[in-house]
Amino acid sequence: MRRWLSLVFLLVVVLLVAWAGYQGYARLRALEGQVTALANRVQVQEQALKALGERVGKLEEEVFKAPAPPLSLPEVPGAPSAPAWPYALGVVVVAVLLFFLLQLLRGNRGKKEGEAQETPPPQENLEASRMEDEGAPPPKKE
Repeated sequence: MRRWLSLVFLLVVVLLVAWAGYQGYARLRALEGQVTALANRVQVQEQALKALGERVGKLEEEVFKAPAPPLSLPEVPGAPSAPAWPYALGVVVVAVLLFFLLQLLRGNRGKKEGEAQETPPPQENLEASRMEDEGAPPPKKE
């Protein structure tokens, strides 16, 4: 009985090893199929890249054959000019100041000429004009 039991056990172990080997073989075949598919994809992509390389080469030939303007330095941009409004404002301010200065000088000259032509008013006239300024009625002229 023991012998039969060891034979059955040996048979089970052999079957398990055979089953595991078959599973490994099946997986290996599946991986080989995937590797073959990937190799085919790489080959197709390689051919596509070669075709694109040829097209790029043709385009480069056309570009280099086409006449092109000679290379030169880029144009120098113009320097930005200062705005004009501060200068215009300065001219207007100077003109206004000159106007007021001339008015001031003309006013002083007019007062000096007026004082020179007039005789100094008597004291009574000063008092009468001061009283009129404060609201008194004008004196009667005789």
